[in-house]
Amino acid sequence: MTTGAVPDQYTPIYKDGMYYNTLVKSPSETTTSLQTVCFFDIDLNEHYEGGTYAVNEHFKGAINDIRKSGIFKGRALETLLITPVSKQIPAEKLLLIGLGDPGAPDLDLIEIAGYTAVMEAVKARVEDFCFAPSLKDAGIIMSFKKTDLSQTLANGMHRAFTAATALSQKSLLAPVLLKEIYLLAGKAQADSSYQGLKKAFEV
Repeated sequence: MTTGAVPDQYTPIYKDGMYYNTLVKSPSETTTSLQTVCFFDIDLNEHYEGGTYAVNEHFKGAINDIRKSGIFKGRALETLLITPVSKQIPAEKLLLIGLGDPGAPDLDLIEIAGYTAVMEAVKARVEDFCFAPSLKDAGIIMSFKKTDLSQTLANGMHRAFTAATALSQKSLLAPVLLKEIYLLAGKAQADSSYQGLKKAFEV
């Protein structure tokens, strides 16, 4: 980039059969097979803004309702797969992933969240998915760099894709369809997100 403008999409990074990229878009607007959004435990964090606010609004508050009811509270690595049957968002499916205690988000948890997202995407038999970390949307001030966030997510995602491919080759899992992963970021975080991907794959 020479103008300082942030593109909606960067040049994809290819690694071991998978394309990784950063996408500047709200999770409420992605046209994708699977959109992933992360939430902290609602007993400890009920903050919505940005992308998570938009997603909840598109579902007319239903996301907040299922969190309050206990169907999905957002405990660490808790998951819930939703099918927007009324086309509330463009994504064909919505995966919620819990991050647990907002006072203790660390890179180990972030890596496992990335791993979990890919494994769930593999089970959902999708070819692409978008991942929104949503930490900023929860009002969380990260104790680590933005590049560390995307780098760590990418490491977990690559580890999961490698594991899923190995299982498939041993006939322990159906053939892996997943080919593309997009990390969502706001315009202010997009460059850092993409640089983290480059660090993860030594581009």
